[in-house]
Amino acid sequence: MTNDCYLFNNANDGKYFLLEQSYFVKVLEDVDETHYRVNYLDFEGLVEKNKVSFVEEYPETPYLSGITFDIYNLGNVCMRSSPETLNNDSNILCTINKGEKDLLYYGKISGEEAIEGLGNIWYYSAYQDANGNLYKGYVYAPLTSNLSNIAQSNQFVTFVDVAGFTPVDNLLYLNLSTKNLLIIITAIPCIAVVLLLTVPNKTKET
Repeated sequence: MTNDCYLFNNANDGKYFLLEQSYFVKVLEDVDETHYRVNYLDFEGLVEKNKVSFVEEYPETPYLSGITFDIYNLGNVCMRSSPETLNNDSNILCTINKGEKDLLYYGKISGEEAIEGLGNIWYYSAYQDANGNLYKGYVYAPLTSNLSNIAQSNQFVTFVDVAGFTPVDNLLYLNLSTKNLLIIITAIPCIAVVLLLTVPNKTKET
């Protein structure tokens, strides 16, 4: 619901990245007074309760997906486990070749201003090297280019005012058309049984 909702590792640890406003998370658990445990794509983490609202429908496109960016052409770039450049480089996960294209973007976060005057934004992303090894970590945004356009989700949803947490798979959170369809599917076997029991009686009466 806001432009400052982060996906956290856990309540006392750091943040993964900023979640784009108007997209969704799947709530798994009511953790404490301030946090829900959630799923977002292939991540499990925490969000602050006051940053999200429950909806009745299951969104057709719940998560931001298909966003990519390229590495700039001037030199190789390090992917790191945290958005900072340490003196001993202990947080380097891998080196990405210059000009590498279509790294998968998950979200952004403020970190260290690695190059003076170029800002402190880092992208949390996924990169697969030539040997098939998959890495997920932070890349300094000024060393990238061609980030895909990030549009807001325009899905129509009905907000639900709930006093407490209810699992998303509960029937109460199915939309009306889905509920009606389930009622019809459930009723068909009952109708068939009634017909089988009554048709022979009518034949016998005739």
